Amino acid sequence: MQMIKGYCGIYYRSMDDLYRQKQVELDFYQFQPGQRVASIGAQCCHWEAMYAAATDSIQFYLQDIDTSFFNPRQAGFAWHYYDSLRGKPMTGTYQMILGTEHGTGLPEQFFDKIMIINSFHEFTDQAGMLADLSRKLKKDGLLYIDEAVPRKSGQKHGVCKLPMLLPEEMIQLLQVNGYTLTGTINIEFRVNKTYRKIYAFRLSQP
Repeated sequence: MQMIKGYCGIYYRSMDDLYRQKQVELDFYQFQPGQRVASIGAQCCHWEAMYAAATDSIQFYLQDIDTSFFNPRQAGFAWHYYDSLRGKPMTGTYQMILGTEHGTGLPEQFFDKIMIINSFHEFTDQAGMLADLSRKLKKDGLLYIDEAVPRKSGQKHGVCKLPMLLPEEMIQLLQVNGYTLTGTINIEFRVNKTYRKIYAFRLSQP
């Protein structure tokens, strides 16, 4: 992987590298052509562009509240980078939506999947945002939360210095806010040492 001067995010050097390192995640997300996928806290837009390179015809809605990096120049670069890397035009599209700390600004009952990658612990109004997202998902839609796993309760994130949630804390928080866990995967950079966990949730049935 590499960083590109003048842009944020990290980028795979080849599609082979992408598939070798991300196939487990791609299998878990099960993207399908034609799906509408929102990414909350998209910032650099590089992960979404990478997923678009690996799966055709996804409609991405990229959302964030901070325009420091979240801007058309950055998103365009990320899409063009992976467009060039895969050697043929990407059929996945994207729209950019600026939200607030309390609402996404996204269309309602619209999304097959909503992703939150390394951003949930930064939410200042987690319950409010979960309520907002429940209105954006289709009835059978899925919410995915990708977060670093702390070693103990209250441990702070290494970059933003905000507290992270243990898996049991994450699951309980989502349950009390109307979601049911449907699956998880662990991302391990060292054998038997979980660095990240991706959770999949559905809306709880009334």
